Amino acid sequence: MTINLTLRQLEFFTATMREGSFTQAAEKLCISQPALSAAIRKIEAELGLTLFDRTTRSVQPTPDGRHLFAVAEDLLRDFKVAMQGVAERADGLHGRLTIAVLPSVAASILPRALMQLQRKYPGIDVAIRDVMHERAVTMVADGLADFAVTTRIAETAALAYDEIGADRIHLVCRDDHALAKGKGPVAWRALEGHPYVAMAGSTSVRRLADAVLLQADFALQPRFEVEQIASCIALVSAGLGVTALPALTFSMFASDRLTMRPLTGPTISRQIGFLQLKGRQLSAPAVALAEEIRGAYGKR
Repeated sequence: MTINLTLRQLEFFTATMREGSFTQAAEKLCISQPALSAAIRKIEAELGLTLFDRTTRSVQPTPDGRHLFAVAEDLLRDFKVAMQGVAERADGLHGRLTIAVLPSVAASILPRALMQLQRKYPGIDVAIRDVMHERAVTMVADGLADFAVTTRIAETAALAYDEIGADRIHLVCRDDHALAKGKGPVAWRALEGHPYVAMAGSTSVRRLADAVLLQADFALQPRFEVEQIASCIALVSAGLGVTALPALTFSMFASDRLTMRPLTGPTISRQIGFLQLKGRQLSAPAVALAEEIRGAYGKR
């Protein structure tokens, strides 16, 4: 059985229930009393129920009428709340979104962006997934994140990439290390002969470093290999070797005993940008956060 009732009809019915009078309900609704009576009869005909017992003096709801009143009030309230939520998201004032970001992004530019977002739009809630590049790509592709801030990917039919900046690779070593002396860039070849702490092959940092070494036509054999930036820095801080990391990672560790110098010969940077599904428009909260991230990156 198919029931075709409109929200307007439910409003007519609930108003009549509250007022207990067709005349008073019609006045509240700004329609004529005959029009309201006709609307109620259509509802009864559609449902096959009698909703009111009518006398010359009063209108009394039947048990079916009282049951429908409870259901109709819930429906109208839920609809109102849902529409308010849609309107608020359109305004960018409220809403919830999920983003996937590289840990280095989460530790560097994201806090400043979120501070600005909360100042302008305190009703926006953000779920942050600080994950490696591959996981960030998968989350966007699977619809688990509104967008990601990660390194460049190869062109795909499903994903769109929008670069926001470059993140230059630096030498990181202890401040008492031989390579810490002097100012300005350090050649990649200067790392030869020093114990090297490498990130795991699954990381974007390692793949970028390997590409650089291939381009420079020489190799650095890792003395140690780790998966986390924190572990890498712990080994470097202990004097066990040197490493090469992008500038955005510097926010992830204290640099009191460390020196960071740009690497050259060749100079290399990783691209950082937004990743999202093609053809899917971002929600207003997501657009607002993306704008703040772009602004924070430019001010870093």
